[in-house]
Amino acid sequence: MKVQIQELLEKVQSTADFGSVPFHSINDTNALGDNALHCICAWGDLEAAKLLVESGINLHQKGEFGFTPLRVASDFGHSAIVAYLLAAGADPSTLDAPKVFDHEANARHMNSLGEQIKGLEDQVAHCAAGALGSAA
Repeated sequence: MKVQIQELLEKVQSTADFGSVPFHSINDTNALGDNALHCICAWGDLEAAKLLVESGINLHQKGEFGFTPLRVASDFGHSAIVAYLLAAGADPSTLDAPKVFDHEANARHMNSLGEQIKGLEDQVAHCAAGALGSAA
């Protein structure tokens, strides 16, 4: 199961929102407070959600807009995940929680994305310089 979790976290980490999250723990979050379960709930992957929950991920983690994974699953229309999370102990009152915009968390997230973009630009420039050098 540990290998499955690591592979799943690597898949989540390959997304822009989680690219800077090292995942030293299953409960690590991005700058907005989202954990891997938020991402999986957006994707609608019930089996991955079960794997994370059974491995101890925080069901009650508040992420972007103060939303829990349950709210994300509901907003994306993934009713099977909603039912599973409720059965696993997720708080149903979070389904109607008001949307809260955290300016500081958003700024941290945007800075993180900017750093990732800069890193990619540097890689492209390095590759282009290497290609130009080998063509000469």
